[in-house]
Amino acid sequence: MTEFETLVNPPQEVFEQIVDLTSATEDWAFQLNDYNFWKTNFDQFWLVTVVEKGTLNLVASVSLARWDAPDGPLFSIGMFYCVQKYRGQGLGKPIFKQVMDIVGDNNATLTGVVKMSAKYASDFGFDKVPEHWHLFSALKCADAVVPDKVSDKYTTKVWSDVDYEALTAYDRTICTRDRKKIMTAWFNLKDTFTRVVLDTSGNIVGYATIRLVSKNKLSPAPFYADNLEAAEVLLKDLLNMISNWQSYASFGFLYPECNQDPLRLLEKFAKSKELVSTVTFIRSQFTKKLIATPDQKVYSMADCAHQFV
Repeated sequence: MTEFETLVNPPQEVFEQIVDLTSATEDWAFQLNDYNFWKTNFDQFWLVTVVEKGTLNLVASVSLARWDAPDGPLFSIGMFYCVQKYRGQGLGKPIFKQVMDIVGDNNATLTGVVKMSAKYASDFGFDKVPEHWHLFSALKCADAVVPDKVSDKYTTKVWSDVDYEALTAYDRTICTRDRKKIMTAWFNLKDTFTRVVLDTSGNIVGYATIRLVSKNKLSPAPFYADNLEAAEVLLKDLLNMISNWQSYASFGFLYPECNQDPLRLLEKFAKSKELVSTVTFIRSQFTKKLIATPDQKVYSMADCAHQFV
């Protein structure tokens, strides 16, 4: 009979199993360095795992990040996963309760997938939710084409060539919490491309990052723009930064369903609108207080494991 043990912040090998397995069974997309990114850029971080005793063979996992601010800490929960052959045996719930005990009476957030959202609300108090879900619209790179002509009202620059205080100020219009440290580290990750879009007066009207992630995918995360016209310029210039972007499998946006501009943007880059696929994917959920976001500017949220916008 298989025995199990719990490991907190296990070796990288265990995290790489999580990335591979969640990519294969849940269609989640991450980089192998995300574990180190979370550990070094949040105020505290825990990856709690269950493994087969005496081995590093993954059974279940959940991660918890603490993000401090003047109004108090916000905890975020991600990577809640159980290996398929061990599902239904109650192996995940104890470690989820373990991280919730760390959260205590503080506000916490997670992105709940459709099949788990109601359970998170009823069993763990993640019942402060927006009225909308987040949709995921995707396009195969082989089915994509970059428009020859886009608006001349906007230009883009790589993130390191803009006034960084102005970029930080723009980000505060997206996320009310100060995440300068987090986003700076995000922009500097390997296999990561970030551009900022500006209007004719030089004002920042959006920015976006594309990462090379698991399953040979491109992940626009995050992608923000004040309007569709600016977003089109931004996506064109970002794709053109990536050598042979057509050789990757796909890219897509994870966006609030109340904002249909991300879908319209993908359709503009598709050889045919019918080639864009859309599914209902997740919902942002909080325990104590819902943190509002400017949904019309959100074309794709950032790190969907530990960010809410």
